Amino acid sequence: MTIYKFRVMYEDDDSIFRDVEIKPSQTFSDLETVIMSSYNLPAGGSGFFYSSNDSWHRLKQLAFAPVPEKKGKAKANPSVLPMLVALIDDPHQKFIFEYKGNQEFVFLVELMSLTGAEKPSVIYPVCTRQQGPSPFKKEELVAHYTKVADEGDTEDQRIDDDEVDIENMGEEGAEEDIEVSDAETEEEESSDTGEADDMPDDAEAEEFTEEDFGSDFIDGEDKD
Repeated sequence: MTIYKFRVMYEDDDSIFRDVEIKPSQTFSDLETVIMSSYNLPAGGSGFFYSSNDSWHRLKQLAFAPVPEKKGKAKANPSVLPMLVALIDDPHQKFIFEYKGNQEFVFLVELMSLTGAEKPSVIYPVCTRQQGPSPFKKEELVAHYTKVADEGDTEDQRIDDDEVDIENMGEEGAEEDIEVSDAETEEEESSDTGEADDMPDDAEAEEFTEEDFGSDFIDGEDKD
């Protein structure tokens, strides 16, 4: 039996992809299982397939295959999708797989080739190649990144508060310098005033008369 080889690319980064091989008789439910396991997506999420054109535009969502009930009525069973071979009519057939859970991802699924006969030792579907990490992030990592981002915002706020405090401190320091300068000025004025106060209040300039000088001084002055 011929084996289909699909490449499943992450829509936001086509360098991240998985190559999977699957039997034509297997269903889209089997394809969904191998995609989710190869990308480590939680099983609790929901997967949806859409047919696509060459430009990766959604055309229509693939319908669920009806499963007959005991009374002859049919109902839609979300776990059963049509066989791959029923919807493959192009050698490069394209589908879009959308995963919805706590995180949401879109994958582009393209038929790459027919690989030949199936290998008896291989259990299909199987992932044969992986390139790039899974876009899925564990919840604890998401919580960690969120916490780090919040702490970063808090730290920025603290820095802003510190800057305000520094500015206020500068203003207060300037006021202190002015007060000190005024005090020093008052001290100097007080010191100058003190020196003047040391002089006796009753001190007067001495007046000299001719009697205070000797007769020689007076005679000499006459001689000249």
